[in-house]
Amino acid sequence: MGEPSFDAVHEMDDAPEFLKEMIGVCRQMTEEPLLFRLDSGNDSAENIGIFMENGCHFIIKRNLRKESKEDWLKMSEENSGDVSHPWNGKTVHIGSDWKEITFQTEDGAEKRATIRMGYEITERTMDQEGQFPLVPDIEVNTWWTNTDFTDRDVIACYHAHGECERFHSELKTDMDLERPPSGKFQTNELALELAILSYNILRMIGRESLGKRNPRLKRTVKRRRRRTEINNLANMARHITEHARHITEHARKLVIGLGKSNVWREVFQYAHYAFEDFVL
Repeated sequence: MGEPSFDAVHEMDDAPEFLKEMIGVCRQMTEEPLLFRLDSGNDSAENIGIFMENGCHFIIKRNLRKESKEDWLKMSEENSGDVSHPWNGKTVHIGSDWKEITFQTEDGAEKRATIRMGYEITERTMDQEGQFPLVPDIEVNTWWTNTDFTDRDVIACYHAHGECERFHSELKTDMDLERPPSGKFQTNELALELAILSYNILRMIGRESLGKRNPRLKRTVKRRRRRTEINNLANMARHITEHARHITEHARKLVIGLGKSNVWREVFQYAHYAFEDFVL
């Protein structure tokens, strides 16, 4: 038997149909304005046309293709009013430009539109350690958008999608859903629903324990992965006992004993007391 052949699949394959279907589903759930964030793999006039024809807002990372970074830097130096210097040798230009695109409507007619392009141009002539490169390093990031956000808000809103990616990563890796457990869709659907329920419970515990730290940490943490909560809180070694009747203070009460050497015991207590009223 010969080797199996696989056809290369690009994320833009069937993307227009998927976007139309997704917009229809979102319209069934809410009447509020919709905002879509897409990476550079979805940079196409066709996608922009779909959003504009359906009255949706969008922020799409542009693909520079063969555009010159030096030309972008020159343009930003001439037009950008928002210039910052995070450190000596690094200059950041933030602003907007406009460009006309052509797309086809659903009835096949061509339509032109002028779309705003937000940009962030970074020039580095010296790194943080004081080293000078032979040639200045130029980094160009641009976005298509039809929002009324400020240039900095557009950049911040796009970068915020990285937080969603972390949630997806935790759901797959920390909850052990990298691969479905079964070959049947109904079984996988049930496993996913249970994993989502467990994930949300762990996230509630993690959010409640934020600001609390064990003695070995040098600073207060601002975010915990689900794996940290599973390993250090859910799987914490503990001893459950029921006190006898002659002990009046804790008569007939279940008591959880935590090891005194466990540095996570205080964080566990904070989370326990926060959800004590919800425990049946």
